[in-house]
Amino acid sequence: MKKNLLLIALLAGAVSLSQAQQRPQRNPEEMAKRNLEMLDKQLSLTAEQKTQVSAILLTQSKSMDSLRNAAGEQTDRQAMRSKMQEFQKNNQTKIMSILTDDQKKAYEKVIADRQSRMGNGRGGDRPRPETNN
Repeated sequence: MKKNLLLIALLAGAVSLSQAQQRPQRNPEEMAKRNLEMLDKQLSLTAEQKTQVSAILLTQSKSMDSLRNAAGEQTDRQAMRSKMQEFQKNNQTKIMSILTDDQKKAYEKVIADRQSRMGNGRGGDRPRPETNN
């Protein structure tokens, strides 16, 4: 009986850990809304700017989502990553064209902060792998 209880407790713990490690996948509309709110908070966008930036972010989110879905079927993650970076760079340029000079400076800081936080595209604070050269 004690073994069964222990086994059940271990299984329950394993299931809860595996679920805790999985991030819920947001749909493109939620991602665009979340990014717009973050940019509005940091850049104080006007109503017209919000409309324009929202359209750019929604297009970007849909493109990224379709790339992610296609990546599940292919093994070339590096190609997917470079396409995503290209989309992101193009959208940053589009957003910059909408902003005032002061907002552009703040947006450049947002981009720089995001890049440093993501380890220049490596994701989070993972340590750089050691190479044996």
